[in-house]
Amino acid sequence: MALFTSYSLMGSVYQLLRGSIPFPMVEVWRHTQEEIMRFKKMSNAVLFASGSCWEGMDFPGDMVSSLIIVRLPFSVPDPVQEAKKEQYGNLREYIDAVAVPDMQKKLRQGFGRAIRTETATCVVTILDQRAARGGRYYEDVLCALPPCQMAEGIEDVERFIGKRKNIHYYM
Repeated sequence: MALFTSYSLMGSVYQLLRGSIPFPMVEVWRHTQEEIMRFKKMSNAVLFASGSCWEGMDFPGDMVSSLIIVRLPFSVPDPVQEAKKEQYGNLREYIDAVAVPDMQKKLRQGFGRAIRTETATCVVTILDQRAARGGRYYEDVLCALPPCQMAEGIEDVERFIGKRKNIHYYM
């Protein structure tokens, strides 16, 4: 599953990868139940999702074995956010008091698409450089997520999967 914060980027990536990966691909626009049900019936499919798919969806068992979070889910500026921003002395105060906690909540919800139980296993990848070690929001991301094993490279991911999944799991 790949979670996007932008429908436009999701559509572009979907079109770019279409036909080039050996798995069925399902693209969900505006929380389409029909497409989600189609994904749930497929084996080893890749779901491209955005918007309301960050929360409230249940993918039981091993349905989501890999979750890619493309960008940190900060709220899109709108008139309500702009009004909130004016209540703070400066932008940094607003970011720390409002924007980061909102992002952390949505990130936890997105993470929950993959990890639903204590026995669930999933590789979660956050592509946003701001979440990387040394990045502006690294500590905020760590605080938002439950304790979990961290990988430093692809070899760590391969070992993690190898210990938990049958070799034919992804075939």
